[in-house]
Amino acid sequence: MVRDAVAAGTTEVVCTPHLYEYDVGLLQRAREAVTTFRAALASEGLDLAIRLGFEATLEVVTAAGLEDDSGPLQSLVVEGTSADGSGGVLIIEVPFHGWPVYFEDTVFRLSTRGFIPVLAHPERNDRVQVDPGVLSPCLEAGAVLQGTAGSLSALFRRDSARAFHELLARGWYSLLASDAHADTEYTYSLAPLLAELVSRVPVPTLDALVHENPRQLLAGERPRPPRMAGQSSGDRSGRPRARLPWWKRR
Repeated sequence: MVRDAVAAGTTEVVCTPHLYEYDVGLLQRAREAVTTFRAALASEGLDLAIRLGFEATLEVVTAAGLEDDSGPLQSLVVEGTSADGSGGVLIIEVPFHGWPVYFEDTVFRLSTRGFIPVLAHPERNDRVQVDPGVLSPCLEAGAVLQGTAGSLSALFRRDSARAFHELLARGWYSLLASDAHADTEYTYSLAPLLAELVSRVPVPTLDALVHENPRQLLAGERPRPPRMAGQSSGDRSGRPRARLPWWKRR
């Protein structure tokens, strides 16, 4: 998988194991695993930078303490994105079903404390698939949306793919990411996703989603969603919106 990633032009990977409960022992084992992984890459001469982060549920983020900038919550941020031991990038797993009533409030509280909350694979949520507008309050509260390549795989193809294209057309994604649960190419490599999108999405937009914005995020800066061609400047809520989804245009 690493060799394929390097061959496809990937220079840096953030490893984001799922975190369903705040477990200090699990956090430590993840750090040890990444250290071993880095050593293995070096021994094979593979030039791929590795960072550790965690894809935490909203419940874990809340349990880690929203009032403490430097305590347990700080241990969940992506390595190298925190300035002076505070803030940083937090990756939050959007649930597949339902919509937490405190989602927007949590995002807002994290943002005001200097964290950058990245919402992973929102297109897989059943509420988003019916009405993508449920994400608008979170965006306004400071969330960054990350679309996942695996949502266009056979495992998630229908509703997730439709929501993925809608969010992409609206210009709400800031990032596109892989989803390396296993060595199924469409999930761990961005190459098939880019090959599918390159004929319909402007190259500068794709470059922003997979190069410029991730680089900016890993520097601890909040990226801006790139505007899609034909997208209006915004609706009444201030969120960008497409006049007509690009996959429906002729």
